[in-house]
Parts: sequence; C-alpha cells; structure tokens
Amino acid sequence: MDSKMNYYELLGVERTASKEEIQKAYKNQMKKWHPDINKSTEAPKMAIKLNEAKAVLLDDDKRRSYDLSLDQDINESYNKYTGREQTNNYTNTQNSHTNTQTDNIDDDMVTKWEYLKEYMKYSKDPLPRKILAWIGVYLETFLCFLIKIILIGFAYLSSAGSNIILSIFSRLFPFACLILVFLMYLINDQGFDKVMETNGPLAIGIAIFFGLYVLGLFLPILARAILSPKTFYVLYNKIDITLFKWCVGYKD
Repeated sequence: MDSKMNYYELLGVERTASKEEIQKAYKNQMKKWHPDINKSTEAPKMAIKLNEAKAVLLDDDKRRSYDLSLDQDINESYNKYTGREQTNNYTNTQNSHTNTQTDNIDDDMVTKWEYLKEYMKYSKDPLPRKILAWIGVYLETFLCFLIKIILIGFAYLSSAGSNIILSIFSRLFPFACLILVFLMYLINDQGFDKVMETNGPLAIGIAIFFGLYVLGLFLPILARAILSPKTFYVLYNKIDITLFKWCVGYKD
C-alpha cells in the first residue's frame, strides 16, 4: 500500500486547488507545525516540507512538473500491484524532464507512519483517543489492502471468465442466431403468449445464452476499468490517506 502523503495531501487540498486555496491551507498547516508553536523533533522537518509544498504548488512550471511526477508514481504503484505495464501518455521529452525533477520524490513526501509516530508522541489528545487512532490506522491500512487484492482478483477473474464464455459461445453463436430467428418468426405468426406456452424453455435458453454472451463482452471492459491507473489511485491511495487523516484527526 502506498502510504506517502504528497504535497497536495500534506496541505489537505485537491490537485485542482487554486493558488488561493493552497496559500490558505499552507497557513493552516504552519499554525500546527511551525517550530515556534510545535516543539516536537519532527516539527522543523514538517515545516520545511510545507514550505517546499508551497513553493512548488504556487509556481506554475514547478507544479506542472510535480503533477507529472505524481502521475508517474501512480503508474509505478499500479505496475507493482497489477503486474502490468501501463502505456503512459508522456512524450520522451516529458519523461526525461520529469525524471530530473523527481529523483528525490520519495524524500519530498511524508509517510503516514511518520505522521502517526509524531501524533502518538506529541499530540495533546487523551491516551484513549490516541489508542483508537492507532488501531484505526492499522485497520484502515488492512482494509485498503484487502479491497485492492479483492478488486484485482475480481478483474483477473472477469477477464478469465470472459475468455471462457466467448471461446465456448462463439462456436454456438450462429446456431443461437438461427434459433432466435425461428422464434421471432413463430412470435410473429402465433403471438408471444402462444410461443412461450409451447416453446418457453427454448426461448428462455436463448435469452440466457445471449445474456451470457453480452456479459462475456462486457467483463473485459469492467476489468480494464478496475485496473486503470486513475481508478487504482482514487480507490486505493486516496481512500487510504483520507481514512488515515480521519483516524488521527488531521486538520486540513
């Protein structure tokens, strides 16, 4: 599970945030982490990271490069868990530029475990609240990991199921079409109720056949949607960080 808080998550804003929103979020976080206010050993490091976040996100060129680096990081996380190489849309020029900007991207991020450690040591919350936060963070991490594994497994099973359905049904498809044409002729000649009375099981069988065939065509689309980097990022990483912030009372 990717547990790193990028500049946006550190400030508590969306990637679409305006400069005004970023500036306001920066001020709110510095009220909490400024070394003159927060006497923890991690406060200076957090203040530095917040200043870095502000400097990058308020500069259009730096922010553009940083956004590209985040997309690349999403793809790396995606490849790690799905075993797939996602074709990315960057040009070689963008990639080379991004690589120079992101050699130390991991150093620019704060892990939620760092934040949890400092929360447990220096937060003024009562001990029962800290214990609940600690338990909550571990539970949400396990939950997000479990969701990730279940959905990846479902995606692969969907692809496998689609291949089985289409490989079997494709051979029977011409015969099913002939039977369907025959049933349509009977319905036109005798009426729907009469046909269902005399050939009900056959009609139901044909309906099930085409339903499964359509399902076989739809399953790969569903699998690709589940295993897309954007969905992967929103469902797993964003949910993980959002639940974590809720557990420790992280104030945006």
